Amino acid sequence: MNFQIVKTVCAAAWDGECVGPADLKRSGITNLGVGVDSTNVATITGIECLFERLLTPVPAILALVAVGMIIYSGIRIMTAGPDAKALTSAWNMFTWAVIGLILMSGVWLAITLISKFTGNTDITKFGISL
Repeated sequence: MNFQIVKTVCAAAWDGECVGPADLKRSGITNLGVGVDSTNVATITGIECLFERLLTPVPAILALVAVGMIIYSGIRIMTAGPDAKALTSAWNMFTWAVIGLILMSGVWLAITLISKFTGNTDITKFGISL
């Protein structure tokens, strides 16, 4: 089982699609030396693929961190005992983690609504105009 948070990027194909090692092997290219061979040379559009592959898992990672903070602050609340300062600190952590989740959900909802109302499904795509 291969678990990767960020997928490997080799180059961008001429049609703008990201090309990875598995795509190159499927197309019959076996010489992957440093990522690509001379028939599939990396171009400036490979930066688009790099940003796409790096930024795609960011919302999921942020949500996971926020949920982890909520769980951790809950543990701190339960173990604070009579210490008012520790209890206040734990409640502040809980409050900010919930606010972060709500803001992240609101941003996702806004982006989804903008894409539905405008009919443009590529508003989250990064691109370089040459």
